[in-house]
Amino acid sequence: MNQHDHMSRAAADAPIYATLVRERGDVPAEARQVAARVLEEADRAVDFSSVRAV
Repeated sequence: MNQHDHMSRAAADAPIYATLVRERGDVPAEARQVAARVLEEADRAVDFSSVRAV
């Protein structure tokens, strides 16, 4: 079971979670998306692929 499946199951088991998502948005999902973008930017910022060993 991946994290998304776990979150979907938690939402189904806890009606208050679904209500919070409707009111406030899916904060954990948004945080995962932002974290993924930050990691991609960091990878580009420290890309040493063009540097060759002498």
